[in-house]
Amino acid sequence: MRIAPALRTMGLCAALVTQAACGGGSDDSEVTPTGSPLPNLAFIDSDSYFPLDKLKADGSYFVGNEADFGPRNPAYAANNRTESKWAIDTSASVPAGHTLSYSFKVTGVNVGAAEVASLTSNLRIQADTGLITQSCTGFPNCYDNHSAQDHEFQITATASVNGNKGSLSRNFRLRVRANN
Repeated sequence: MRIAPALRTMGLCAALVTQAACGGGSDDSEVTPTGSPLPNLAFIDSDSYFPLDKLKADGSYFVGNEADFGPRNPAYAANNRTESKWAIDTSASVPAGHTLSYSFKVTGVNVGAAEVASLTSNLRIQADTGLITQSCTGFPNCYDNHSAQDHEFQITATASVNGNKGSLSRNFRLRVRANN
């Protein structure tokens, strides 16, 4: 009868070893966020004392009350123009029970490090929602395209699953029209 407890212990050990070897018993599977492609956007520096103005696809100005204006910056206030009216939605989705944090990186397409640093210092991302906005306190702190050529940047927005290795990185182009 002493063999029975020993066999039970061996069986239990074998089950634990099998579970560990096969990855069972823990939830280490990678969760990958999903999201739509991000559109390329155009802006103009109509007044370097304030954030950039968003442009329509045809190059005309958005006033801000159009149906197709897009996401709005929740921090915008008409009486305090240090925050952009616009926001860029880079949000993604994950299964219930998971949360995301967001980050971004700016690289120059046809501009140098000084322009990249200037724009990067103005852009903010809400780490829990993925909204990118512009915040600046007037000249010379607000990004200013004072050249005769359009400035083009590539923005890489990354949604990372908290407590997991999964992430989703998407790119879009942000163009700032030349001052003419």
